[in-house]
Amino acid sequence: MDTNKLIKELEELVQVDIDIVHTYDRVLDEISDEIIRSRLTAFRGSHINHIADISEDILSLGGEPPKLTKDFKGYVIEAFAVLRTAVGMKSALKALKTAETIACRYYGQIVSKETPSALKDRLRKHFSDKKIHLEYINNNLKVL
Repeated sequence: MDTNKLIKELEELVQVDIDIVHTYDRVLDEISDEIIRSRLTAFRGSHINHIADISEDILSLGGEPPKLTKDFKGYVIEAFAVLRTAVGMKSALKALKTAETIACRYYGQIVSKETPSALKDRLRKHFSDKKIHLEYINNNLKVL
């Protein structure tokens, strides 16, 4: 894969994770169950770690990682989260489900492409984390 194209795709991944962190920030107060809230807080931390990891990869490739601000998608996701959290924990989880689904789509696309092996391994691990987040959220939605 062309280095400039790879940098651009990695920047998009970082931005998705940034937007998701903002979504977690917006909805965590709506999670009344302490066990679920604790687990979701850990997921938020996972996204922050992914931002740091991929930002280092972008820098090593000669790019400039995105700043920790939302882009247009982030504002759309946050607006969706605001609407969802207006009615409690179940809606907050639905907002997180939407955000994690978006992340899975982006990660799924990039792990299927040619990338350096160390980077591909890291991206696969991050993708696996996203799938775990989504599964946890889905399982909790089923019981609410």
